[in-house]
Amino acid sequence: MVRVTEELALSPDHVTLYQATDPLLGHLPILIFHGPSTTANYTFNSSRVQVHIYTPAGFQSFPRLTISPNSPFYNVVHHLPREFQGDEVYRALAFGLSRYFHEILPEPVKNHIKLQYPTRGRRPGSSPALFSDQHAADIAKSMARAENTADVIQKLHMALQTQHVSNVDIDLVLPPGSILPLQPADFEDVPEDEDDILDPTLRQYGMYTPLVKLFGEPIFLPTTRLRRAPSKPSALNRTKSFSKDQKLELRRKMAELVETEERYVMKLDELVNHVANEYREKANDRQPNSFSPSAGDVEKLFPGSSDEILKINTDFMRELRKVLDNTEEGAQKDADSGISSSRVGISGSLSGKGKDASGAVAMAKVMLEWFPKFTDCYQDYIRASQNFPQLITSFVDQQSTFTDRVALTGEQHLRSTVIEPVQRLPRYSLMIDQIVGCLPITHPALQLMLKARDIIANICSMDDPLADKPHVSTRLRNMIESWPADLDPQGRLIATADFSEIPAPYQNISATDPEVDERAGMFLVFSDYIVIVKKLYGIQMTARELLREIDKPSAAGLLASMTNAAGGPGSYDLAFAGWHELADVRFTESADGRLTWLTSAKEMRGAHAGNFVTNTAITARCFVLQESYEGKAAKWSEDIVKARIENRFSEKEREDPSWTLRSVRMSDTGLGLFAAVFQEGLDQLIEGRKEPAPIRIVVDYEKGTKGSPVGHYGVEICSDVKTSDLKKVIMITAGLHGKRATDEVALEDFLPTLSRRSKTS
Repeated sequence: MVRVTEELALSPDHVTLYQATDPLLGHLPILIFHGPSTTANYTFNSSRVQVHIYTPAGFQSFPRLTISPNSPFYNVVHHLPREFQGDEVYRALAFGLSRYFHEILPEPVKNHIKLQYPTRGRRPGSSPALFSDQHAADIAKSMARAENTADVIQKLHMALQTQHVSNVDIDLVLPPGSILPLQPADFEDVPEDEDDILDPTLRQYGMYTPLVKLFGEPIFLPTTRLRRAPSKPSALNRTKSFSKDQKLELRRKMAELVETEERYVMKLDELVNHVANEYREKANDRQPNSFSPSAGDVEKLFPGSSDEILKINTDFMRELRKVLDNTEEGAQKDADSGISSSRVGISGSLSGKGKDASGAVAMAKVMLEWFPKFTDCYQDYIRASQNFPQLITSFVDQQSTFTDRVALTGEQHLRSTVIEPVQRLPRYSLMIDQIVGCLPITHPALQLMLKARDIIANICSMDDPLADKPHVSTRLRNMIESWPADLDPQGRLIATADFSEIPAPYQNISATDPEVDERAGMFLVFSDYIVIVKKLYGIQMTARELLREIDKPSAAGLLASMTNAAGGPGSYDLAFAGWHELADVRFTESADGRLTWLTSAKEMRGAHAGNFVTNTAITARCFVLQESYEGKAAKWSEDIVKARIENRFSEKEREDPSWTLRSVRMSDTGLGLFAAVFQEGLDQLIEGRKEPAPIRIVVDYEKGTKGSPVGHYGVEICSDVKTSDLKKVIMITAGLHGKRATDEVALEDFLPTLSRRSKTS
């Protein structure tokens, strides 16, 4: 790992705290620690002082500051009132502030603060110019000595604890035409004495092979656009054998599905042909001055989609019964034959002897044929069902013969009857899981059953039933309160992580502290966005459970998301709390990998989404990672780096053999380098390409390699490399704020030099 913040060297034994608030900086506190300068062996040196300044613009230490009248910063002393000019301490405070303002603060920081704390509304000349000598003198003269130096230093040590980076992403850009397509022969007959025997892909780089080899071996990034994977078998028989007990259990589960479907159709028949008809007849006979519900109100309680559901499910039930009856004899004989083995052919059908005697394949095909027909009528009914509780309550509260009729048939019975179709859909999912649990992993019905389950999940998500999978943002919108309508990630959902946020001054919170629950949440990392959600108080859902609900929704989860999707009374475990584009944030780590720090380059998005989005300002936030990422901030940063790379290059480009992702970990620092290796010319525009990496290595620029100026499109460090004969290379490294260095190094010293320059740029 590489340290990215300075280690705080403050001792209450050697400094005294002075503090003030500044009206030009939003009346926020300014802290200055002052004391005599010390040498390495801590003997006092009276000719120098140490000054440490903490303002809204950041922290800066001056461990050995000489207050000399010959210094250009000494002019600030003349702006102090006469009684302060003779005081050594206040001269040092003003001198340190002047140097801090003029020499340390970059112009972008000053401009940001001017916008953050505008001085509009004041008369010209009524206050000094921001960051001027007069401004520094005014702050210095208002400084008062504090009595809690040790306590403040302890808090600053926590707030400014050393942060590290464990992984970085790099663009290694080669000249156009330098990467040659590999031929089949390149993967064969590799001499044993060649270095690329384990990695024949190195052969495509020609003369640049020694340079590319420094960046390690190729690693895999998914090249599929799946927003979530289709359902996979999880809790099931992992063996290929099919025992008698398993076959009998399978038939019991299939019979249970048919029997429950028959009972369900009987309830639907009662609902449509008895209860609904009776209520409709009474509503049509309603007198004009009656308080009984009108025909329109009754129609809302018994929508026409219920008639369509009865018709479709009746036919579906008959097909299921036909499959069960037609396969009964063969299934019994097959079970009596004992253990057998099922194998799946290329087409998905059984290979070997005979057909599927259990009838599971035939039943799965019936589901695949009929489930899509459920879509319109069930989704219409789900939407209508959101008004059922209020309608029934309003009917009961009225003084009419209708109220007596409801009381006679039973209010609870009416409520359970009309909600039955809504509850049936998740039960299909549950029963399919039970059937799948009886199948060996090679059974041909397995994938068909899982596909049928996905269709049900899509219908419950109010999605297209024949889509490959529910769109992940649709599922999340139905599971997370206040998920914005305009937030629709296009990249994969790559990772999720549990956290508890630590407020400033970032002191560790005990696991038993009630604030842990109040500040608990999750990161959802897509390849293009990172979304922050809050765990509602008392909810114990973990990030792993959320992924499981997205991948394979439970019956309870489907029912809750159906209600939420249809606009019913919300039932949520999580609430939306903001989002960033992944390119706009950086993660660092501290406390031996227990804490991760998110620093944003732009304001957090989603302020309009709800009450759980609070401050959206550009800032740094501290989180304790929990569950699967607990104590693994380095693993978290690696997943973030891979997500950024996946977003930066389109699937088409990443599938091109001339594009490779390589990874190496520095032996001295442990810093992980993830380098995207590709060729790109000056005038080349690549479709789907996003912003460059923060670190960009441009090889042989004079051959037409496309560079990128530092400070544009997120580039923080750019190194132009001249390879010559590749025994030595010349590196011209440019960083932010005009930093620049030139090195001529042996090839084996290239990465250590790059790492060293990256830390100082």
